[in-house]
Amino acid sequence: MKDVLHEIVEKLDQLKSMDEAIAMAIDLEEEGRAYYLDRLSKMKNPAAISIYKFLADEEEKHAQYLKQFRDSKETPEIDFHIPEFKASFTEEFSNEELEEIGILLAALRFEHKSELFYMEMANRAENENQVKFFEDVAAAERMHYSIIDELLEAATEFRMQT
Repeated sequence: MKDVLHEIVEKLDQLKSMDEAIAMAIDLEEEGRAYYLDRLSKMKNPAAISIYKFLADEEEKHAQYLKQFRDSKETPEIDFHIPEFKASFTEEFSNEELEEIGILLAALRFEHKSELFYMEMANRAENENQVKFFEDVAAAERMHYSIIDELLEAATEFRMQT
């Protein structure tokens, strides 16, 4: 089985230009947004609902950043606003909560893969402007990963009920 970075490198190797890579990145962000919106409709937990709404909005912003970068070749300012999420996984696991955790794990993988994708894009960048832009987007993906990881930690920590 190939690791995620190897898969990304293979896909990028097949592209002929940075414009094709940016188009691929836009598709990735739009795919991510659709994923989060679909999962959002299945959530019952308030913390999961708020994080999926946030992540869907972030994917839309990233697609807009990429389109702006593609069209102007200027680096847009990447917004690193991190809202405060209150994990509300206060009960022992139920079947629904386990489903939510599974969805969060899938989101964790998606964000990790996105970060690796943008870091590889930065490695292949044609100028410093591109390097900075792709590193900034990768940092935003890393922030998403951290948020999801914190929610998973809160959801899966051992609780002693007395």
